[in-house]
Amino acid sequence: MSEHVDVDKIWISLGKWGYYQKRQLIVLLVAIWSCGFHMLSIVFIAYRPSFECKAVKLNVSAINGTEETYYSRSYGKCSVTHMSNISGDVSVKNTDCADGWYYYEDEAFDEDRSIISEWDLVCSRKELAELSQTLVMIGQGIGAFVFTSLADKYGRKPVHILCHAALFIFALCTAFVPNYPSFAAMRTLLGAVQQGTGLAQAILSLEMFPKEIRGYVEVLGLLFWTTGIAIVTPIAYIFRNISWRYFQICLACLSSWSLIEWWLIDESLRWLIANGKYEEAKRILLKACKMNKKDFKDVVAGSGFLEHEMKSVKQHNKEHGGMNKKLLSNGLSPNGMPQEDAKSSIKAYTVIDLVKSKRLFISSMILWFAWMTNSLTYYGIMLISSSLAGNRFLNFFLGSVVEYPAAFMEYVMINRYGRKPTVIIFHVICGVALITATIINTCADGNSSMVLTATVFTLIGKFAITGSFSTIFLYTPELYPTNMRNTGIGMSSAAARIGGMLAPFSRNLAESLVWGPGLVFGVMCAIVSVSMLWIPETNQYELPQTLEECETWYKENRLQLPCGRSRRRTEQTIEY
Repeated sequence: MSEHVDVDKIWISLGKWGYYQKRQLIVLLVAIWSCGFHMLSIVFIAYRPSFECKAVKLNVSAINGTEETYYSRSYGKCSVTHMSNISGDVSVKNTDCADGWYYYEDEAFDEDRSIISEWDLVCSRKELAELSQTLVMIGQGIGAFVFTSLADKYGRKPVHILCHAALFIFALCTAFVPNYPSFAAMRTLLGAVQQGTGLAQAILSLEMFPKEIRGYVEVLGLLFWTTGIAIVTPIAYIFRNISWRYFQICLACLSSWSLIEWWLIDESLRWLIANGKYEEAKRILLKACKMNKKDFKDVVAGSGFLEHEMKSVKQHNKEHGGMNKKLLSNGLSPNGMPQEDAKSSIKAYTVIDLVKSKRLFISSMILWFAWMTNSLTYYGIMLISSSLAGNRFLNFFLGSVVEYPAAFMEYVMINRYGRKPTVIIFHVICGVALITATIINTCADGNSSMVLTATVFTLIGKFAITGSFSTIFLYTPELYPTNMRNTGIGMSSAAARIGGMLAPFSRNLAESLVWGPGLVFGVMCAIVSVSMLWIPETNQYELPQTLEECETWYKENRLQLPCGRSRRRTEQTIEY
């Protein structure tokens, strides 16, 4: 009997793009929209219009009939200047905007059209608007830590659906919050369940296909993400003249279908088999065979599924007592793994092992910096889109649709040239484009043509960082041994959260130094482009199992760009 169930063989026998897989994948990909809606809606609900201190009617009377009195006020953004002249005695005094603020765009701006104007998040309180998005990133970090572990323990489907339903509920509740503290709390919760929804969705999608086409599934995910954030623009435009709360309710309702998602998707076949749940796995396989018009025995032939199922049934029929024997009745060993797998399991690694491995640790630090750069640049560009030259809705929409050519370029390059060259090329394009945009914008001096040209280069940078972010999401887990893979991508994701937490403050930096964000993003991309040369290529290589394999692999393949080469590792890999 084979040591492992070859799940890839099962999926290939079912048909790589069978009707069952397509139906499941479409439902999962649509869930990406919910993640995108609430991640970037802050651009519109926290839009900062022009503002100044609110003017009040003066009520000035002469001190006495013989004295000449003159009194005036000038209203700035954050202060009121009081000037008085009483019989030649001139006095000037600055005070805060005690009477509030007046908001305007091309015309008067209703106070509830944005959280900025509703809760006066300007001047000394302006950082609170950016903090609300930073709290989303903190929530994402918490969600990535909590929900990925729960998905490994209890299954991908229940965690995904629980988080998706919670995303709908929290998004709806956000529309009814009475003040800023409760809004900030809701945004933190949204970030946590958004991450749980997205990560479980990504795992379910990738585990449904054999390794040859998982890269294409990642590209499809990018296309749906792009479509989701592009949809936000016309919705925001429709609700532009009324309270932000109606916009928030609309976005929340677009996630309401999560309440019926339980009946639309199945659990991951890989997770069920890895956890000895052969009865449920067989039920799903029979369903898939029926939809794809395949014979069940032909699909599982040679995969080891029937042999492992029989072993599980035999173990179940044995009479045992105690916790370990109860595990055996489910075909599991005392550590919770299928018995055959337990005998051949690989050593479990920790973060300490990662640090001890010099080559892997250096590569990890490069990856962490790359993830932080991608997150900071991507969200930074999106969040400052309303401050670019031109219409803020058009800028956001263009910043979204430029991700489509990024997906196409990634599709063409990712398997033909490899992951590493693709990441490097995208970062070079992004760095050059953003630094060019910064130079043009600094020298524009109000010239509309130059400002527009700078905006075009910024959009080119957005196109490139999108392709890089998507590619590195696929590239990173391929660089770690089997039992360190979750640790590797988890720590990379944590580094990305650092960049994401800093990104909202790009808008404030742009107000003080118009060239600041572009220069920071461009230089960081240039550093990533050079440092990524150290990382080995993973395209056409089987995934490494052990730390020792990784060490040898890194030593032999760093500082190389094996574009178009067809090379594979010969070591046997675990199919789970």
